[in-house]
Amino acid sequence: MIRLIFFMASMFVVSHSFAQVSLEAGQPMVDTIVSEPEFSVTSAWEYVQQVAYSNSLWRSSDDSLQLALVRLLNHTAEPYDSVRAQLNEMNFQSIEVTIQKLPVRDSTGIRWLNDSTFIIDSVGWSLDLLLRDEIQTRYPVDFSTLTFSDSILNDRGMLDSILFIQDTILVTTIDTAALESLNIPLHQYSNEKISPPVYESTPYGSSHISIDSDYVVHHDTAFLWMSSEETPFLYLSGRHQLDSLQVAVETLLGFNELRDSIRLTINDLHGRKTPLWISTGHPNSHRFWVKNYKNDSITLWIGNPTTNQISLLLEDDIDVNRLMVEETDHLPRTLQQPDRTLAKMSLLESDPIFWDYAFSSALTLNQTYFSNWSKGGESSLATMLDMIGNATYNNKEANTQWINSMRIKFGTLITQEKGLIKNNDLVEINSKFNRNASGKIGLSASFYMKNQIAKAYNYPNDSVIVAKFLNPASLTVGLGAEYKPFKHTTLNMAPLSYKNTFVLDTVLIDQTKHGIDQNKRARQELGTQIVLINTISPFEDMKITNRLRLFSNYLNHPENIDVDWEMLLDQKISWFFTIRLNLHLIYDDDVRFDLYDSDGEPVLGPDGSQKQVAKTQFKEFVGLSLLFKF
Repeated sequence: MIRLIFFMASMFVVSHSFAQVSLEAGQPMVDTIVSEPEFSVTSAWEYVQQVAYSNSLWRSSDDSLQLALVRLLNHTAEPYDSVRAQLNEMNFQSIEVTIQKLPVRDSTGIRWLNDSTFIIDSVGWSLDLLLRDEIQTRYPVDFSTLTFSDSILNDRGMLDSILFIQDTILVTTIDTAALESLNIPLHQYSNEKISPPVYESTPYGSSHISIDSDYVVHHDTAFLWMSSEETPFLYLSGRHQLDSLQVAVETLLGFNELRDSIRLTINDLHGRKTPLWISTGHPNSHRFWVKNYKNDSITLWIGNPTTNQISLLLEDDIDVNRLMVEETDHLPRTLQQPDRTLAKMSLLESDPIFWDYAFSSALTLNQTYFSNWSKGGESSLATMLDMIGNATYNNKEANTQWINSMRIKFGTLITQEKGLIKNNDLVEINSKFNRNASGKIGLSASFYMKNQIAKAYNYPNDSVIVAKFLNPASLTVGLGAEYKPFKHTTLNMAPLSYKNTFVLDTVLIDQTKHGIDQNKRARQELGTQIVLINTISPFEDMKITNRLRLFSNYLNHPENIDVDWEMLLDQKISWFFTIRLNLHLIYDDDVRFDLYDSDGEPVLGPDGSQKQVAKTQFKEFVGLSLLFKF
């Protein structure tokens, strides 16, 4: 408890560089001051803040003087006019400050280990961790410590047989190693003295064990600076603390007197308001135009020469002339014919918009459900998300066009047997730059890349990865010409085209399944690429889009043409919902599949290896789509 009082006193009492106070128990307090303190505005504000917000200094939490000091702090950075009178009337230097004795008492709980040894009671610790019970066997007499003067013989001069019978006793020992590891000191109590002492010894302090032997009780005396009960102050840091407070308050009052200001608002006849700040120490004048109801105006200078005063000064050399209605018969009349020629006019030209953006997304659902179906079947739910973004640059004056598009198509299938698997994954990037040469024919440079996002497996074997991101991927760069016979039909022919199909991770993925030779990561081809895109609407709310991509390799069997054809048929049935049919056909002579006979047995070649042939890859998806375009 005494330590708590000392800490509270040292935290609550405001300290200053010129006032050194000793609050240690048992020693009278000494207060000295070298000279009258000098404060800047910042240091005075900080000193008043320490005094105003020191809870131990004030007898009451709602004292009016304390509130006045707080308002002084709050208004130091802004105009104020309410606390100055109260602080001017208060004389802090006249308050008497004396040293008062404060008796303090503290107690600490203890736990005994034996009759004379104890430790400070630590919450949560069990004596079982510190005391160890051992069962030992002993003889009634310790023959190793006997001397000639000791007599253990009976009346017949013989040793009694009971001296050689061992006895079992329970011995409790203190685990001093555990105490040292926990930094718990041992205290001895003997002759009403505690060693080592629990509390520091002071001239006015004393310690003893309580009657119930559960506590160490300590009594001591603290010396604090205090003022009389008529003042709002309680504990002070020194005799001259209130003198320093007086100097700090006068410093802030003088500072606020120099920077005090007030805001005036001047209204004219029309209700227009003009603000004016009048500040002490800034006798500047402001110019205003004063007008009457006839809109006559004069210049008026408004200033504040001293505190709480304003000055009005009419500008010199003012001549007020009013407009008057007079007869005009005596005035000469002249007529002037205005220039009535028409000015040349030109049509406004709108700013060209070169970029056009479009985005569409379709979420297609296909669901099948079986319950007690005699012919068999498996319930399934198929989804496919198809997103297409377009960015087109069209400059008609320069006869140039740059068409960019990106497509992401991802589909999943959920069945009772296989769970959630991927059944569609495609990422396409198209970029084409056209330069109109003549009519519907133009020069063209194209870039095309095809990839996928997620990992793919050759189901039902889901342990071997056959594809993942950039494995495989293909890109094609071509130079040629583009022909646009109709509005929604384009034919792009690139006789100089380069195609690269690559697999980066050949450890997990077999590149030969994607037309790449063994021990290689890429297949490079030089040939011709033809891209045909057509969109038709045979019926209302029906749209059919066909994309056909052909590629012939000059260097390896140019007669084997790679075919990539996709058709999208959308039939709108409501504002949001559309029936979508998606057909996708791929034929690549370089992508080979294992050949099996009618019995499912592999067909072997002359060298004993399994034969592989190129096959047509076909995929179809139909379902209800939620289509958005903007």
